Amino acid sequence: MDALSSNWAGLGALIWLGLGAVLMAAELLTGTAYLLWIATAAALTAALAFLFPGASLPVQLVAFALFALATTVLGRRFFKPDTAPSEDPTLNSPLQRHIGQKAIAVDGFVSGTGRVRLGDTEWAAKTLDDADPASGSVLVVTGVEGAVLHVTRAN
Repeated sequence: MDALSSNWAGLGALIWLGLGAVLMAAELLTGTAYLLWIATAAALTAALAFLFPGASLPVQLVAFALFALATTVLGRRFFKPDTAPSEDPTLNSPLQRHIGQKAIAVDGFVSGTGRVRLGDTEWAAKTLDDADPASGSVLVVTGVEGAVLHVTRAN
C-alpha cells in the first residue's frame, strides 16, 4: 500500500481526471444522468489532489466517496426531470392527430375492413360496427390501432 500511495501522490490528480472523463463519456453514451454525479465527484477529487498533492490515496478515496454522495444528493434535489405534461399530447403518437379528420373510402369495405385516402396517403381502415361503406364514401377517423385507422360514416 505504501508503494501505491507514494506513486499515487504525483499522478493522483491526473488519474482522477481520467476517471472523471471516462465516466462522463459513459454518461454521454447512456444519457441517464446517473454517472454525471459520479464523474463530477471524480473531477472534484482531481481538483483536491491537484491543490493538495500530498493527500494520500485513502484520503482521496474518502473525499471521492463524500463528493459522490454530495453531488448525487444535490443533483437529484435540484435537477429533477421535467414531468410536466406536454402541451401536445399526440407528440409521440403522430397518428393520433388524424382523429377527427375526414377520409375517403378508396374501395368498398368488406367485413368492416378496407382502405381510405387521408390527404395524399392511403391507409388500412376498419369500421368498429362492421359496416361496409361504398367506394367514395366520406368517413371520419375515430381512432387508431397500430397503422390501422378506425372510421365511421361522416354525418
